[in-house]
Amino acid sequence: MQALTSSFVSRSLVPITPRRPRVRPLSVPPMTVCIDQSRKEKVVVIMGSTGTGKSRLSVDLATRFSAEIINSDKMQFYKGLEITTNQITIHEQCGVPHHLLGEVPVDGPELTASEFRSLASGSISEITSRGKLPIIAGGSNSYIHALLAEHFDPETNPFSKPLIPSKLRYDI
Repeated sequence: MQALTSSFVSRSLVPITPRRPRVRPLSVPPMTVCIDQSRKEKVVVIMGSTGTGKSRLSVDLATRFSAEIINSDKMQFYKGLEITTNQITIHEQCGVPHHLLGEVPVDGPELTASEFRSLASGSISEITSRGKLPIIAGGSNSYIHALLAEHFDPETNPFSKPLIPSKLRYDI
């Protein structure tokens, strides 16, 4: 079997060439990051489905840009569900401060979107007062919507059918 494999590889039609490094064209200036303190508070939002690398990306960005991370995953708020929710470990946090992570008792009432908005807004204010960038990371769309919506109504579900324009919706 090994002879067959090595024979097949040696007859490959794809030439093996060394990769050259990519060079930025002269017309493209290097990317710079500037935080203007006179503007409104800025936040970075990383959202996506389970297992897509949101936690790792948020830690990488936080170490690069002097930031702190605010959890926006509904289940990771609760204390005692670290394994069930695949909560980021202390080692994986790499010294980056995390907020709203494993803080709510699991036997207490469910954290509402309004409560999340209030807690996360407080965390954002604390982080920006220290001159750091807040990064919101998680996959709970309703919590992120509650935080970012200019006029948030806690009684309204932004993902309900009547609120989605008919041209953007189709029934299965």
